[in-house]
Amino acid sequence: MAKSKYTRARIRAAGRQGKRRGGGRWFAAAMSLIVLFGVVGIVLVRGGSDSSGVSPQPGNPTTGAPGDHWHTALAANICGEWISPPAEFENSAENINVRIGIHTHGDGFIHTHPFTSSEGGTNATFGRFLSYGGWSASEDSLSLWEGTDADPGKTDFSNGDKCPPGTLYAGQAGVVKYSVNCKNQFRNPSDVRLTDGEVIAIGFVPKSADLGVPPNATDTPANDGGNPKAINTSGCRTAGPGASEAATTTTLPVKP
Repeated sequence: MAKSKYTRARIRAAGRQGKRRGGGRWFAAAMSLIVLFGVVGIVLVRGGSDSSGVSPQPGNPTTGAPGDHWHTALAANICGEWISPPAEFENSAENINVRIGIHTHGDGFIHTHPFTSSEGGTNATFGRFLSYGGWSASEDSLSLWEGTDADPGKTDFSNGDKCPPGTLYAGQAGVVKYSVNCKNQFRNPSDVRLTDGEVIAIGFVPKSADLGVPPNATDTPANDGGNPKAINTSGCRTAGPGASEAATTTTLPVKP
């Protein structure tokens, strides 16, 4: 009888061990699938923000292949006055020892020829240019490189601020506005991806006023080795009073 009990006990123990081993295998398989899906998810997320292969791209020092070299006209209008273009800079305002590939030569153009992939592709934005220069822009605030002739020290503006005395819109509340190729835009200006040959205008004017056509919309950028061509944007050529692309555009004075 004892032997029979012992035999049955061993059989039950063996059955329990088999179940544990089987459960362990299923658990290991499940964990493997979780890890696999996690890795795939990370790859997909990283791939979504990867700018490799998307213009503009830096040159390849290994093969000697040249990178992209773009030019974007830039002008700023404060309360009806087109201020001077930003002064030349080729180093980051945050770290003067860092040479940057999105800069200006003081000619009224953004020069985009990335030195690294971090400046290329979808990372080449108007906001990056502004931050390199030490400025900023959003849907409701603006910080630029200089002010108006009437108040040169006022370079920061927020929606609802009044235009300084002596400006075209003196005493009127203004808002941040910007346009691309003389067409008004309605999102965060810092998110705008830079494009070769386009025209960006940004400014602070009353809600009822248009920025107008930038004075450098048909200029040619400085020759910095990028074979520059004159900007030839149809939107800015046709924009003006009564034009279909900017029916409310008002001609504003240009700062000498």
